[in-house]
Amino acid sequence: MKRFFAVCGGLLAVLLLAVGVRAEEVKNEFFILDLPSGWTVVQDDTPKGAVNIVAVSANQKDMLSVAVTPAPASLKEICTQVCEALKASGISVSDPIKSGDSYVVEFSQGAARGRQYFTSNGKLASAVSLMGDGGKEIMKKHFKPVDPKLFPKSY
Repeated sequence: MKRFFAVCGGLLAVLLLAVGVRAEEVKNEFFILDLPSGWTVVQDDTPKGAVNIVAVSANQKDMLSVAVTPAPASLKEICTQVCEALKASGISVSDPIKSGDSYVVEFSQGAARGRQYFTSNGKLASAVSLMGDGGKEIMKKHFKPVDPKLFPKSY
């Protein structure tokens, strides 16, 4: 559970402070993500059984992250505990709202604002964070999940 919090908190920190490294197709055991021209992967950690990807647009106004890890608790518990940890680190986070099979929260720090989606297939949990409209469009058009139950049905 602590590792999941660290991953989610780290994702938001990287999202809020991202600097570009490289752009590519991201492919792992959970999904394929085809980043369009102008997007750069700034973090790509893929240990066995988990993943943590962060990408940013060239103008750094649009960002996305996708994390998958084993689900040590119920989805609502995971979402609530991650939100509490984010609030403790100075990030403003709304109360979770149920949306289909996911929970959604809005977050902000300074001028940076976004949404985070928490979803689970019962064994694994995902956290998808989006800032700006570009990340949302990429997830709709260029994200191909291996297990659709692990990710939100809509963004």
